[in-house]
Amino acid sequence: MTLDTRLKKFPFLDAKDLHRAVVVCHRNADADAYLSAFAISRLIRAQVPECEVVIATPGGMTALTEKLSKRFPHPTLDDSAEDYDLFVAVDVGGEELLNEWREKMSSSKGLKVLVDHHPLRDGRAYDRVVVDEAATSAAEVVFALFEEAGVAPDGPTAQALLEAIMFDSSHLAIASPGGLRAVVKLMDSGADLALARRELRSTPDYGEVLAKLKGAQRLKIYKAGEWVVATSSVGSFQAHVARSLVYLGADVAVVGGESDGETRVSMRSAQRFHERTGVKLGTQVADEVSRSLGGHGGGHSTAASFSTDVGEEEAMEATVKKIGELLGEIRSVD
Repeated sequence: MTLDTRLKKFPFLDAKDLHRAVVVCHRNADADAYLSAFAISRLIRAQVPECEVVIATPGGMTALTEKLSKRFPHPTLDDSAEDYDLFVAVDVGGEELLNEWREKMSSSKGLKVLVDHHPLRDGRAYDRVVVDEAATSAAEVVFALFEEAGVAPDGPTAQALLEAIMFDSSHLAIASPGGLRAVVKLMDSGADLALARRELRSTPDYGEVLAKLKGAQRLKIYKAGEWVVATSSVGSFQAHVARSLVYLGADVAVVGGESDGETRVSMRSAQRFHERTGVKLGTQVADEVSRSLGGHGGGHSTAASFSTDVGEEEAMEATVKKIGELLGEIRSVD
């Protein structure tokens, strides 16, 4: 007779069955993804000290994440031919962002767990799902796992979780009540708020600066009732450019570009736009538009993106049209 050794609490496997684990971030891992993965690895080792844990960063990391990974070092890999007893996908948003790890997990007999704060579209790929859509960061969900397990995060882990929460909540400007409570507890555990602020500052490199300036130069403006929608086109740093357009005053920014054989579109909106219109860029725009174009995407209410094989012009037109449908109207003011 085969016994089911899965536990009801994370990591859901008995210690005798857990020898090798991998925590998988979304492609081009951001600070919330990597630091949450770092904390999850520490939680697994705290519960099963003999377990070997690695972090997978398919497609690498952002420049800021690379810097943070030097302060919070952990064995990482992009690809692997090895199999694992436990796969933990963290801050993924959608299976397609796992890159080649999606197939590895599908073909493995290891236990698959999702830890996320993005809206769950389809959980069939996972054996266990830990999702809190009310959280503004994956790190909040990870911290809740520590509390549930009765494990107090050590100093470096508390600092990592604090910085992850701050990163995904715009330095606590849009933090959820749960996120703020977690911040206080993490500070009680030794995390330093001032240090986190310093570490999350990054001097933009030349490429990012150039992309932002080109994005402003190629700006198109639309009006939808009282709301201003700005669009632009750059070959890289689409998310950074979209964010900068919101800082300039746009209520919604949509920035597209073609790279590596695909079109990528990033969107950002002001918090007041979401609060007053109820429009969720992740589920109502990125997810729906990407599906209609045969691509994939998703995200949060005020920050989202998608990728597709269609041309940039078609993808941008579809996105603007969808936003117009949600707002009741949209017209160019160029």
